[in-house]
Amino acid sequence: LILGLLVLGAPFLCYGCTMIAVGKRASTDGSVMVSHTDDAGEGVDDIRVVYVPAMDHKKGSKRPIYQFATGYPRLVAHDRGPGYAPKHGEKVFEPLGYIPQVEHTYAYWDKNYGLMNEVGLSIGETTGSSKTIGWPKNKKYGYNLLDVKELTKIALERCATAKCAIKTMGDLAVEHGFYSNDANTPKAPGYEGGGEILGLADASGEAWVFHILTGEGNKSAIWVAQRVPDDQIVASANCFTIRQINLKDHHNFLASHNVESVAKKHGWWDPKKGPFDFAAAYAVSDPFPLSPLYTGRRMWRIYDLVAPSLNLDSKIGFLPGMPDRPTYPFSVKPDHKVNHRDIQTILRDFYNGTEYDQTKGLAAGPFGNPVRWSGANGFSDTGGWERTISVFRASYSFVTQVRPHMPHAFSAIMWYGQDAPHGTVYVPVYGGQTSLPKSYETGMQSVFTEDSAWWPFSFVNNWAGLMFSFIHAERIQEQKRLEDKAEKLIAKLDDVVKHPKHMKDHEVLEYCEHHTNAFAKLVVNAWWAFAWKIVAKYNNGYIINGEKESDMSFPGYPSWWLKEVGYDKWPGTSFVPLNDNPQSQKRQVATRSATSIGSLLAMLANLALVAIGAIGALFIMQRSEREQYVPI
Repeated sequence: LILGLLVLGAPFLCYGCTMIAVGKRASTDGSVMVSHTDDAGEGVDDIRVVYVPAMDHKKGSKRPIYQFATGYPRLVAHDRGPGYAPKHGEKVFEPLGYIPQVEHTYAYWDKNYGLMNEVGLSIGETTGSSKTIGWPKNKKYGYNLLDVKELTKIALERCATAKCAIKTMGDLAVEHGFYSNDANTPKAPGYEGGGEILGLADASGEAWVFHILTGEGNKSAIWVAQRVPDDQIVASANCFTIRQINLKDHHNFLASHNVESVAKKHGWWDPKKGPFDFAAAYAVSDPFPLSPLYTGRRMWRIYDLVAPSLNLDSKIGFLPGMPDRPTYPFSVKPDHKVNHRDIQTILRDFYNGTEYDQTKGLAAGPFGNPVRWSGANGFSDTGGWERTISVFRASYSFVTQVRPHMPHAFSAIMWYGQDAPHGTVYVPVYGGQTSLPKSYETGMQSVFTEDSAWWPFSFVNNWAGLMFSFIHAERIQEQKRLEDKAEKLIAKLDDVVKHPKHMKDHEVLEYCEHHTNAFAKLVVNAWWAFAWKIVAKYNNGYIINGEKESDMSFPGYPSWWLKEVGYDKWPGTSFVPLNDNPQSQKRQVATRSATSIGSLLAMLANLALVAIGAIGALFIMQRSEREQYVPI
């Protein structure tokens, strides 16, 4: 067993995601919710959203297990529907192995992780640190078959409830082994990304949180799950957060058989010192500020936004391995019930209005840009930026409402957004619908195209960096306009679902799918129009609203920023006035003397010329008089 403790002191950090789960009595409409921001950013991402249809399988057949690529295509296979079938000569992926297949699998929507299925099960993800690590079995040092991506897809294929999904994923991982996609190599094991955290919500009205890591000997798995209290909200940001568990309470806790024994064996839990604490036992608690604040600040911010009355300390970070240190709870009860748009607002947050507000200060530039890139050496550079909830490198995000009072095909609505949350428009997708506009199933990060639904949002997010405070203010208005329309659309469609009149079930689904897809197209077209508008409007430092002279303005840099960057100190010592230089003074005296002599000589020459001219004129006059010459 390779232990994370052996490398304690390294910066335990990965480019992870953020997950929020909401209990049914914490929401305004009784829905359970789960959200996810995919912030990996370590490599290119396959930006397509893919529909995997429901399928029937022969009894005794096998299900292939794949290792997915990060970029396009994430998968090429014949067994996952048309969206993943080989195109243009693409090579079919070789399975890593096989597990027994079930006779029927549900349809689901897929991305890097499975998103939601046709019967209302939805999943969100975030990666976390762990004290164990595992690799896939196609490595000479790997023993494991399943990663979290395949586990989420299998869960959506086979389960209608969060409990079923947890037991299915956990049992398969224990049997076939779990590995991390961020494990690196045995010489430099990636403990910072060794574990995985999932939020799950289902149409029965339950929300759960699931933690998993590799088991003893770099094989098998250890896992635990806790139900989200119905009246509470969970924030998870790249760290295990389940603490004390009650294995006799199956209504609220589930776990692998080895969850306590492995920790006890390796000294990660001493029963004499207190009850078992999962996060304290298995999460890596880095004592340096970067990691606990990378996780803890987001947890604090989410909890502070929904429950400000708790007055949580923003500075303590999240260090579960230090039980004597105060930290944030697994879940909180919100001061007021929340809806999906409240969660969307949280996903877009830059710590606005707090002392950590990334739109403020010199690093935000003259126009309050919250985007922060790392240094050329990444996290090895000394220092760091605040890790905001919305980050520039996000490739997509979503908030899924699962509504127990609606028919299964309509119980889940995924509000899906392309690129970074602060710059996206969330469009509704019913769990039971079978298609999206082609633009959502098209595109690569390496090839710009107006045919992809991802590109207009990425383009605007990048262009906004020119004059962020101006462009983002306009963008917020456009987001609200479109998302208000989406809200009204879903209200009308839900009414049709509840009162279908003479339509059959499949006709109701087709009707709703037609309208949600039409709206998704409208959003993409509207965002391209917005993109071209701001290209013309915000150009070369000007704001251009028309063709009249008064239609162009130049905001310029704000005075505070000019002062901060030393504008008022220019030219400094880069220019020496002539009066301050002794050598220049000598040259000035010499020059003035030479100029005076030259001026005197020029004046005398002019006087001589005038005298000669006068004498000549007198001579001519006298001669004309003598000769009585009268000029004609």
